[in-house]
Amino acid sequence: MNPSLVDKPIGSQLSYAAAVFAAKRRLVDAGLGAKEVERRVTLATQYSRVVMQVLVSLIVLLSAVYLLVTGNEPSQKLASGLIGTVVGYWLR
Repeated sequence: MNPSLVDKPIGSQLSYAAAVFAAKRRLVDAGLGAKEVERRVTLATQYSRVVMQVLVSLIVLLSAVYLLVTGNEPSQKLASGLIGTVVGYWLR
């Protein structure tokens, strides 16, 4: 991971995902230095990984909310743990 994206104590995963999506949208821009273009290319290669992280997180969250609403007490505890795990992952 890029060191400049890890200096924040909370939300570095969110910052990284945002940087990957931005790099994929506008990969090369006229007038950028070689180092910035290389950084954007490196981030853009991580696009499919970040998209899968987002999709898996959404699937787990939707499943957990369903269990939370419709389940009994043990499944509600599981759902609460799943929600906490996903939120903790994205805030790390």
